[in-house]
Amino acid sequence: MQYIFTGSYTDPDGKDGVRCFAASPDGKLTQLCTADAYSPTYVLYHNGLLYTSGRAETGCCVRTFAFDGHSLTPLHRIDSPGGSTCHVSVVGRTLYACNYFAGELLRCPLHADGIPTGEVERILYTGGGPHPRQDRPHIHSAFPSPDNRFLLVCDLGSDRIYSYCIENDGKLLPNPAQTELIAPAGSGPRHLTYNKAGTRVYVITELSAQILVYARDPETGVLTELQITDCVPAVRPDDTLSADIHLSADEHYLYASSRGIDYMALYHVRDDGLLSAPFYLPVFTSGPRHFSFQPGGTHIVITGQYTNTIAVCPVDRRSGLYVAPVCEVTVPQ
Repeated sequence: MQYIFTGSYTDPDGKDGVRCFAASPDGKLTQLCTADAYSPTYVLYHNGLLYTSGRAETGCCVRTFAFDGHSLTPLHRIDSPGGSTCHVSVVGRTLYACNYFAGELLRCPLHADGIPTGEVERILYTGGGPHPRQDRPHIHSAFPSPDNRFLLVCDLGSDRIYSYCIENDGKLLPNPAQTELIAPAGSGPRHLTYNKAGTRVYVITELSAQILVYARDPETGVLTELQITDCVPAVRPDDTLSADIHLSADEHYLYASSRGIDYMALYHVRDDGLLSAPFYLPVFTSGPRHFSFQPGGTHIVITGQYTNTIAVCPVDRRSGLYVAPVCEVTVPQ
């Protein structure tokens, strides 16, 4: 059985903020269960546990749920001052959570069963940028390298990508070979993805709607800029905000979603890791904040932030193109 987990913006009571769907091989979704969580804007399923970022009654929160194939059971919550967490990742026995509004990264040790110990280390950032939304740091995501030796942290607020070495105990040390990378001014790095070999990194910028392509040395973690390309047409709505980025399973194609204009940019990945000119696809929803692929890459699942809808579209793995949804689901929020 395959499962799809979603998070939603909610009222403070968090009613049904998390939903779990069973996904059939033909792309159909059937809701199995829900759990309460205040505005879980990012969810991560890892080793039988579901971790969610989001808000708390005061400040932000990271929640942990057990999932038994039928229901979600709350196990633990970490509360921290300030705003809302917006991304979580796990390496070994450490969870990393990004606090967007407070401009900080949280490091949370885990017990052997994956449940947080309750300890929290807060790494604070400084800086800003020229865009009106860059008044201060806005830590948006933290992605471990394929070998789990390095962590790249995207700061939308200061146009920085910070590089860390991950110690055996999960503690972070600034990478001595390259502590940070400066993205184009006003671009707003949001999310990124690595190729499986760890030799290429693709960064999507929310504010400038671009893809930044970097060569990467897997041994040192050093990034070198190779290419900058737009992920929306030159004529675009003022409210265009790029959002998510993923490679296909065979790494022949790169996908990048943008809200406002509501496009999915599809690139062919050349043998040298550079990207072709984009081909634009509809998203069959509005505000494609996140998307993912079902195992095997047979379907793409696109979530619409502005319409509270989920579209599941079959993918032609030879061309990278997808077609109209075989399943569309509406959630209350």
